[in-house]
Amino acid sequence: MFSKSSHLFTSLAAVTVLATGCGGKKPPSEPPPEVCTGTTALDVLPGTYPNAVELSGTGALEVAILGDASLDARTLDPATASLSDPDASAPSVSAEATLREEDVNGDGRVDAVLRFPLPTLVERGVLHAEMSRLRLDARTLSGAEVSGCDRAYASDHLLTRLPAPTGPYAVGTTSFHWVDTSREEEFSEAKRDKRELMVRVWYPATSPLRAQPAPYFLVRREGIAQMAGGGFDTPARMLDFVHAHAVAEAPLAADARFPIILFSPGAGFSPTLYTSLMEELASHGYVVVATSHTYTTGAVIFPDGRYAPNTEDPGGLFGTPFLDTTVADLRFVLSQVRALDAGDDSGRFTGKLDLERVGVFGHSIGGAASTLVCQKEPGVRACANIDGTFQGSWKKGVDQPFLLVHPQASEDGTHRSFIEDRRARVYEVSVSRSAHLTFSDMPLLLELMKSYDTKVTADTLETGTLEPAERAASITRAWVLAFADETVKGGGESPLLQGSSGDYPEVTLEVHSR
Repeated sequence: MFSKSSHLFTSLAAVTVLATGCGGKKPPSEPPPEVCTGTTALDVLPGTYPNAVELSGTGALEVAILGDASLDARTLDPATASLSDPDASAPSVSAEATLREEDVNGDGRVDAVLRFPLPTLVERGVLHAEMSRLRLDARTLSGAEVSGCDRAYASDHLLTRLPAPTGPYAVGTTSFHWVDTSREEEFSEAKRDKRELMVRVWYPATSPLRAQPAPYFLVRREGIAQMAGGGFDTPARMLDFVHAHAVAEAPLAADARFPIILFSPGAGFSPTLYTSLMEELASHGYVVVATSHTYTTGAVIFPDGRYAPNTEDPGGLFGTPFLDTTVADLRFVLSQVRALDAGDDSGRFTGKLDLERVGVFGHSIGGAASTLVCQKEPGVRACANIDGTFQGSWKKGVDQPFLLVHPQASEDGTHRSFIEDRRARVYEVSVSRSAHLTFSDMPLLLELMKSYDTKVTADTLETGTLEPAERAASITRAWVLAFADETVKGGGESPLLQGSSGDYPEVTLEVHSR
């Protein structure tokens, strides 16, 4: 998934046909059950984020239990409250005898703030150098059980903070589970399974001022499986040390309808591994709908707990069931987006999605698939292929504006052929010192992964040599956003796309007119 050998599948840049067939790839073992399935939300160190704990400190660690429609936090019994590390076997520590009532997250509800003696937490092993989460268990005065988890880490632990989005909107995130009853699942051994997908959405939001961002992976077990599939020696907790910006289930911003970007990741890659780009687009007013292509783009955990591992690899350069399924997935997701605008059960997106302004973007095989979606869906305004080898019916070209991004040293013949036979304008962006995974979050994760596994290098991860890591993210975000603004949103000509390099001397732009 991450290694250079598997990049042959991910980028489809190999000349040799690499056939595996259904079930040809040994999947990683199922990640362990989640131990933090609490009934309520917590906020460790309320008022601060990320939750950095000074292990040599004295005094008390404050933890807030957040009140909601089902819990009056004022009824919590502090005598029953204890704090533990859910990922270790250390004994729990009891709370001090009293609690403080305060609305710590600004949602208008009273929360209960408990205090735990910090030196005791360290002595018992609840707080330690490699902790990543804390679990609180308690009861209300009536005896109802209350539990929850929140992220926390030692203040001197290496932490990856994704670059902050630059747009005017806060960012929300949510997920959907959609089943295409018209298609049989061909990558499953079970008979008559229907194709089902998990879709993650990032969107312009109005978030509570003091709300904590969601975890990097909304489902922690998916992140664990993603790391395990890469073949690196990284602990299950590693991704807990990656901090993004989107707030889970935040209200949609109250503006008019928002344009839509469908996004398809590379083979073996979860959409979450493009969070920096997704958050940037959402902060500028796009609803970004990113598809986890079941059995092909990283592990998927369905809402009922079922585990679908990544078992399939692309099988060649000329169109495969893998590619055909990816294209069909995107077209189905587009139909579901239309249905979501007509009637979202939560009411969040109803009447808020601009179905006349849709772009389809993707990385690697996701970029190849986006090209075919443009062919089959004339209502789509623009498509982008971020360093993917074209496949299938790509030689027919597309009629929509097209963004093609690749490393400056790319020798992909399909890119040259696509440009030569173009039917519409193509913006070709070549990035020096980049590699295949420069355009994902992987450059940002590199140092954190290296701290656990000496095998991890920029070469083995194919992240390129742009320094600092934020530079790679800045380039990807700037050029994809500029293309989206000009072609999908229709916001007028972008200086970046009119030949101005701006602050990006690493980028060479060639505009190939229709």
